Amino acid sequence: ALTRHPVHALVEQRWSPWRFASRAVSAEEVGSLLEAARWAPSAFNEQPWSYVVARREEPEAFERLLSLLVPGNQLWARHAPLLLLSVAKTSF
Repeated sequence: ALTRHPVHALVEQRWSPWRFASRAVSAEEVGSLLEAARWAPSAFNEQPWSYVVARREEPEAFERLLSLLVPGNQLWARHAPLLLLSVAKTSF
């Protein structure tokens, strides 16, 4: 990426896909993602977040979560193997 100011190489070299892999995301992989989120630092150790997860293998949950997105985002998100919604409490 052409950055205006110096940034860490991991940020500079990040890649954003236009397409999603068609392979399923396993329950173990989802668990690892959520475990990393659980251990992420937060102000005063509040961890003010929750997650709603739907895998394509769970069609009812996947469609319910997909329906929360604006139509323009539904177009690309419907092809993802996993939808993950992050919800944060904004007050202590």
